[in-house]
Amino acid sequence: MAQLLKVSVILVLLYSIQSCNNNNYIQKKSVVEAEDFHNWNSYLEDAIVIDFFSPPVAARIYAYANLAAFEVIRVTEPNNSLLNINIPSLDSITYEKPVDIGISMIVAFYLTGSELVYTDKSLSEKINLFRDQCIERGIDKETLINSEKLGSQVADSILMWAAKDRYNEMRSYPDYQLLQTPGSWKPTLPDYSDAMEPHWSKLRSFTLDSASQFRPPPPTKYNMEKNSLFYNELMEVYKAVKNNTSETEPIAKFWDCNPLVRKHQGHVTFAEKKLTPGGHWINIARIAMKKDSFDLSTSVQAYALVTIGIFDAFISCWDAKYSTNYIRPVTVIQEYIDPSWSPIIYTPNFPEYTSGHSVVSGSAATILTHLFGDNYNFTDSTEVPYGMPPRKFNSFYEASDEAAISRLYGGIHFLPAIENGKIQGKKVGKHVLNTLISKK
Repeated sequence: MAQLLKVSVILVLLYSIQSCNNNNYIQKKSVVEAEDFHNWNSYLEDAIVIDFFSPPVAARIYAYANLAAFEVIRVTEPNNSLLNINIPSLDSITYEKPVDIGISMIVAFYLTGSELVYTDKSLSEKINLFRDQCIERGIDKETLINSEKLGSQVADSILMWAAKDRYNEMRSYPDYQLLQTPGSWKPTLPDYSDAMEPHWSKLRSFTLDSASQFRPPPPTKYNMEKNSLFYNELMEVYKAVKNNTSETEPIAKFWDCNPLVRKHQGHVTFAEKKLTPGGHWINIARIAMKKDSFDLSTSVQAYALVTIGIFDAFISCWDAKYSTNYIRPVTVIQEYIDPSWSPIIYTPNFPEYTSGHSVVSGSAATILTHLFGDNYNFTDSTEVPYGMPPRKFNSFYEASDEAAISRLYGGIHFLPAIENGKIQGKKVGKHVLNTLISKK
């Protein structure tokens, strides 16, 4: 059934790309290939890593850039739009023909992404090379110019829409005020950084009715009595690190996905940059798309769905985090259990409940399972550039479960944040699919 679903998605997309109203003017066979679009997602990923955007902000960049590429289809094929996203300004776009929509997709992606990152130079160099490649592949000058203009118009519309999601206003919101109640979150060592994106739940989502729509049950009540449930959960984290094994420690490090970890050696401090959790799952999506030879239009839709699912997962998760303001294990363990204890991975600077990686992974895995099927074998080589060997999985849910439990192995989350985070993420992913997939 899942395989049939996947095939039907591909066939619908192929039909839509070939049946537009102006088929005398739209290139039926684009000079752009799926590999080109995979490469552009990698280029944007590199820029995000260099600029070390926080995980929620990185998710916003990925989502808007990939949405821009997909919305080229809506503009050129208004009767065949496959994702239910209402951006009114797109309806008024007109363009000169002929166009190659693959080129327009890349240009829309590039212009949107480059506007949202700081590291634009490398992307601008890549777009110049891309133009040369299109000419080498036989595109004529008129079509290239028209295609770029269309991509630029779509990017402008997406960026105008993005500017109204309250992100810019949030930059000037008041600083987070720490609560002084027992069990409340406080900055953690070694940097004691301020709270990351405490107002993120106020951001406009793509599909959620509200940030609290899938808010999980509250975490375990803080209670340091030795027979309490909280104390038992605390000791579970303590022992997971203390008794780590050759199996658990590599899992913790493989799924670390902290975009900026400050390393301290004596008086020297340096930064280690990595992918965010969202970036890791976009890589997994790319691995699956390449394995199954998704064409350009199918890949563009898959990227849009996955990145929107990740984006909304962060909004849902951050609502839970700052509504509960729950303390991190390291804070309690070092104060009451063992001052020398340290987690295996870096504890990020935001409240504990729920686990961000659990929510994001649950959402992404749900969407990828919809696209590729339940029992999908793949090898995740995402972390190879960061010195870790690839890991094999029998399904996306198996990978998301491992990503979630890695937070216990790493010593940064209690088990309820992991288990309830997985449920929360799956709910978000299902909601994204039910909301966005066209029922036409």
